Amino acid sequence: MNFSSLTFVNHPVVKGGTRAEYTFRNYWTISVVAGPKDSGVRGDIEHDTFEVLIFRPNGKMLEDTINWQTPVQITTMMNLIKML
Repeated sequence: MNFSSLTFVNHPVVKGGTRAEYTFRNYWTISVVAGPKDSGVRGDIEHDTFEVLIFRPNGKMLEDTINWQTPVQITTMMNLIKML
């Protein structure tokens, strides 16, 4: 599993934004979003950076959002999550 395995769709709220969500076999979930400049999303489509949220199996967020992440950083997160 890596960043390129994520399926992005239009963000339902952020005009011009995109989002992907994946739930692992261990029931942890990663949510990855990006939007155009000044959209309020802490990830920029034009600069290939993303805002990430990680959810525990109980549905609660692991931490606050993780901002301005690159595809390589997200792949690293995904590999760590699947080992939990």
